[in-house]
Amino acid sequence: MGSKYWKIGLTVFQCLELLVIAGCSPAGSSGFDGAKAFAETEELVAIRPRDAGTGGARRAAVHLERKLKEFGLKTKIDTFTEETPDGKRIFNNVLGRLPGKTPRLIVLGSHFDTKSGISPDFEGANDSGSSSGVLLELARVLSEKGPYETEFLVAFFDGEECSREYAPNDGLHGSRRLAQQIAEGGGVPHVEAVIVLDMIGDADLNVTVPRNSSQTLIKELFFAAHEVGTRSVFSLGKGSILDDHVPFLLAGMPAIDVIDFEFGSAPGLNDYWHTTEDSMDKLSAGSMQTIGDTVLRMIENLQ
Repeated sequence: MGSKYWKIGLTVFQCLELLVIAGCSPAGSSGFDGAKAFAETEELVAIRPRDAGTGGARRAAVHLERKLKEFGLKTKIDTFTEETPDGKRIFNNVLGRLPGKTPRLIVLGSHFDTKSGISPDFEGANDSGSSSGVLLELARVLSEKGPYETEFLVAFFDGEECSREYAPNDGLHGSRRLAQQIAEGGGVPHVEAVIVLDMIGDADLNVTVPRNSSQTLIKELFFAAHEVGTRSVFSLGKGSILDDHVPFLLAGMPAIDVIDFEFGSAPGLNDYWHTTEDSMDKLSAGSMQTIGDTVLRMIENLQ
C-alpha cells in the first residue's frame, strides 16, 4: 500500500521538487466540484430531523440511495435492528459499490444521522451534512472517472450518534455493522483503506486527524495534501477520537478519520457542535473543494 513516492523512500519535499522539474504542477483540477457538494449538503439537510430510528432518517437513507443510483453505483439500503439504551431501534446503512479491476477495496464513509434531543428543526449541517454532501460528490466523480484498479464501497452510516453515552450498544451502530460484515465475509485482507469523513464543511477549515488513525494513511493524506496545495489545513490532532473509523481499526483494517473538530465561535473552540448553531450558514463550498481534491488525490495515489 502507499503512493509510489513513499515506497521508493523520497521525502515529501523531494517529491514536490521532482514534480516541478518534470513540469507538473502540484495543484490541478480533480473533477470534484465543491459547489455541487454544497448543494448536495443543502438537499440532505432539508430532511430533518435525521436522528436514527426516525422517519426523517429513513427518508434521508432513501434520498442518498437514489443519488448513488443516479451516479451509476450498485446500491443497497441495509436495514437492521439493534438494542440501544432506549430499546430496539431500526437503522439504515446506505451502500453503493463501484466495481474495480482487482479484489482490492477502498471504503469511503460518512454518517448521515444527527444528534437527537437538540431541536425539532436541528440541521446538523456540518456534523453529518457536510461529509455526506462531499461523499456524494466523490461518488459522482469516481463513477465518471472509473473503473479503477480498486473497488470502491461508498457507505453512509446510520446511528453514529449515541443517545446517551458511547458504549457497545450506543453509537457507531452503522460502522460497526459494516466492519463486522466485511470481516465475516473474509474481506479484511482486501481492504486497502477505510477513509471516514466527518465535520469537514466549516468555512474556517482546520482538519485535525486523530492519532488513532492508521499511520500509513495519515502519511498518504498529508502527502496528497502537499501535492494539491492544501497541506496548510491538515494537521495531526492532539489525541484520539471515537468515530466511525474505530470499528474498522478494531477489525484489522487500515482506517483514517478526516475530521475538523474545531467548529465554533473562535479558533480552537467547538461550541457549535451539537447545537442549533450547526447550520448551513457556517459552511463553505471552498472547504468542501479542499477535502474533495485532497481525498481524490489520496485515492489515486493508493491505486
